[in-house]
Amino acid sequence: MATLKQGLSLLNAEGLVAKAEHVHAKLTAHAAEFPTPSPSLASLEAAKEGLLKASGDAIDGGRSAHQAKRDAHLKLMNTLRQIAEYVANVANGDAQLIIDGGFEVRAERKPSHLPGAPTNLEALTPDVTNAVKIEWKSEKRVRLYQVQMSATDPAGTAEWTTVALISKRYCTVAGLEPYKMYWFRVIAVNVAGESLPSDVLMARAA
Repeated sequence: MATLKQGLSLLNAEGLVAKAEHVHAKLTAHAAEFPTPSPSLASLEAAKEGLLKASGDAIDGGRSAHQAKRDAHLKLMNTLRQIAEYVANVANGDAQLIIDGGFEVRAERKPSHLPGAPTNLEALTPDVTNAVKIEWKSEKRVRLYQVQMSATDPAGTAEWTTVALISKRYCTVAGLEPYKMYWFRVIAVNVAGESLPSDVLMARAA
């Protein structure tokens, strides 16, 4: 889902006027998709003209003229921010509609690579009976792990089943047959995808 980027805070008066003209033109061209801009396009045009006038008056003006320019700058910025919220609501995550509304789409932050496989799997004493507790090490930025279990030796034909999706680096798998041997592996997940499976850990249910 796309996110609208306002991109207004660093614009000077000239840049803000240009942005207002761009948004006005885009919303006019796509009036069918954006039928009721809020604030209205007339309000946007008035705020833009107000900043243009205040900027001209401030060239040779005194303190009050410069304050009027700052006030007009803030008014146009707030008007554009409100219109940006309107566009975002109408677009509802549609990148093309955000662009059609005169704004940019915020770039998504994605890891550039798949996470590494978890390492150092170790069986611990579980807190409950008929269970296996395992822990592992992994990259710091990984937030989700798939814990998979097989009741058959993977040296033959393993039947891996995901028994937990967890954000912590340890997991207790309960409801197992006491004293039976089980095999476990862990897969790290980030938005780029899944890691390779970890090495297999063999553990007996306690």
